[in-house]
Amino acid sequence: MPNKSILCVIPARFGSTRLPGKPLIMIKGLPLVMWTYNRALDSGVFEKVCVATDDRRIVNAVERHGGVAVMTASDHKSGTDRVCEAAETWGGFDYVVNLQGDEPLVPIGLFRRLGRNIGRIDDNSLLTCVSYATIDERDNPNVVKAVLNRSGEALYFSRSPIPFDRDGAGGSTLKHCGIYAFTRQGLKYFCGLPYGELEQREKLEQLRALEHGMKIRCFSFKYNGGSIDTPEDVKEFKKLVEG
Repeated sequence: MPNKSILCVIPARFGSTRLPGKPLIMIKGLPLVMWTYNRALDSGVFEKVCVATDDRRIVNAVERHGGVAVMTASDHKSGTDRVCEAAETWGGFDYVVNLQGDEPLVPIGLFRRLGRNIGRIDDNSLLTCVSYATIDERDNPNVVKAVLNRSGEALYFSRSPIPFDRDGAGGSTLKHCGIYAFTRQGLKYFCGLPYGELEQREKLEQLRALEHGMKIRCFSFKYNGGSIDTPEDVKEFKKLVEG
């Protein structure tokens, strides 16, 4: 049964530096962003799913394929800032989920696990997901790695392989999945924080939360997918869904 207090917002920019026009790449008749949108909608967890963008082409594409989209300011520095503006536009939700639009293979079960865990957060914390990384993912800077404390709270996120295995003892590496949940007030608080040095160096906005003392609570879910960041990723996804 849907949780009537959760809004899911998918931030989408046309001007991706690594893959320009990424949200509108057509795959089996659907733009990439709609694969993610439909996945979230099908989960039944969210009362509303919408795309937040600053590009009219993306709005038109989403609406043409039956989705909901909202125009936001063009000067946002991060996806979560864009999500915050969209959340103010819609209003009336206790929780807001930021879902990365370039992760079209997020399992339905992951969304449902998030829905069951969302009550763990308050206005000074957020919720996200981690999974086990493969060896290739561990060394890929486009795959964000995470280390947690014993309570399942994030200690750090990095594009580098962490923790560093100095003695070659082996062990698992956790990767971060592109989804965050905030309380409505927690989202506003996060977006009002000044940008931090770690965030700017790693280009990872979740580090802003850690630098300012917010807790990032993590749940684990087996997830073999990842983000679409390169032309090679697009080819692999097309092969997967087109057969």
